[in-house]
Amino acid sequence: MVQALISSLGIWVLLPSAFWILMLFDCVRNEPDRQTWIYILIFLNVAGAIVYFFACWLPRSRVPAPNYFKRWSLRQPLWNAEAAVRNIGKAHQYVTLGNVLTDMGTFDKAAEAYQQALEKEPANIHALWGTAFIEVRNKQFAEAKEHLHTLLKLDPDYKCGEASLLYGKALFELGDWEPARSHLEKDIKHWSHPESSLLLATILSKAGNTQDARNCLETMLAKVKASPLYHYRRHQHVVKKGEKMLKTL
Repeated sequence: MVQALISSLGIWVLLPSAFWILMLFDCVRNEPDRQTWIYILIFLNVAGAIVYFFACWLPRSRVPAPNYFKRWSLRQPLWNAEAAVRNIGKAHQYVTLGNVLTDMGTFDKAAEAYQQALEKEPANIHALWGTAFIEVRNKQFAEAKEHLHTLLKLDPDYKCGEASLLYGKALFELGDWEPARSHLEKDIKHWSHPESSLLLATILSKAGNTQDARNCLETMLAKVKASPLYHYRRHQHVVKKGEKMLKTL
């Protein structure tokens, strides 16, 4: 009994140390501002590891919140949106409902709400965006392409270029190589989306333009690495894919 208790206590003593070592290893391997964070981790030990976990590891890992937590936290906005749909029922109210449902991860119902908004107002840019976003998620790229094409005619700069990037993704997934290449080149010139560079490099590589693909990736990697820390963290997954692709060219 006593030996089992000591063993159990030993595990609980080792867990914080293991967590600290894991965060330290992640910092050395992945953190751009590693010198500062290594100092914090060493000085504060486990407390520093907890701070690092929430400040750096969690945002970079892109771990989604559980659906039950989203539904609980968005319960009141959902009730408000549903009441507005019943009481007013215009396109704006359906878009708001669709946005809340999308945030909750209830995508089928969100798509229905956006469709209701489009039936009431076919040129509603927010409903077009919501519909296209879900279509891309559901791999309905042809439908998304049409909605995004309409949206970009109405507002080429929608969501600071996010619609432009999603349109490029839809063209890429459909294998419309020339339209995709043309659009992605314009998107990179106007918005400098790292993902657009990755897609364009893939198209160039498929076409045998290896050097152009290398130049595209190297330019993107240099820009992202020289960008502010927040921007780098946000696109770190693209950087890793770009570096991996670069090694194959």
